[in-house]
Amino acid sequence: MLALSRDTSENRSRPPLKTERIVGFLDDLRRQAEAQTAEREQAATSGQRNAMLADAACKTTFQYWMQLATQLNVLQPVAKTCYVIDSRHKVEGLPLSGFRVDARHQSEATAAPYDHVVLKCAVRSGQHLTITKNFLTDIERLEGRLRQACIQPEVEAVRNPDNGKLQEMRYDFDADISISVLLTPDHSNASVRFEVKNIDGLETVSFDLRAIEVSTARLDELAKWLVGQPHEFLKGAQNLRRTEAP
Repeated sequence: MLALSRDTSENRSRPPLKTERIVGFLDDLRRQAEAQTAEREQAATSGQRNAMLADAACKTTFQYWMQLATQLNVLQPVAKTCYVIDSRHKVEGLPLSGFRVDARHQSEATAAPYDHVVLKCAVRSGQHLTITKNFLTDIERLEGRLRQACIQPEVEAVRNPDNGKLQEMRYDFDADISISVLLTPDHSNASVRFEVKNIDGLETVSFDLRAIEVSTARLDELAKWLVGQPHEFLKGAQNLRRTEAP
């Protein structure tokens, strides 16, 4: 009896099992796991929504530009700007022509997200020019302007036949100016980036818009810009940047 009483007292002196603490900790882990799962599901839902908005902007733009290209190929509006190739050669007072639209998807699947949509046209001067430059600054300036105009000249380095030293650089090309508007979607952020080349001269204008802002009304403003009318296409643009040719 004494031994039994000793064992009983010893058992009573032992600390109780921490069942409640274990259950409480597991509950905390469960709640954390559920919260993270809910956050992931919400992020996935938000990501899908953003992707849908960006793709809808691309679809709206593609459909609008297809109709616009058809009309402008008939009207052939005259470019309202002067394109300066160098101090002696300019392209101005000529119509815009060859409007075309291209849309690419991220894969060949029909329902794949858009990669980009682009509208292109050109100012065709009908002039074949040969220009020579013999100073480095003039060479760099001309080459920069030709790149901006998407002109690929035939280039020849003319050297002195006696000593082989460079005398001048000769450029042969057709003086046709390419114009383009590129729309690139950002599916993760529900936004789009526009890159506009050579509407107001040899320059690139780039900016961002929320995808939801790409509407027919906004694209109407771009159409006005193309035909030389006052426009508000850049209104509310984010990260606006103009890069002029040298």
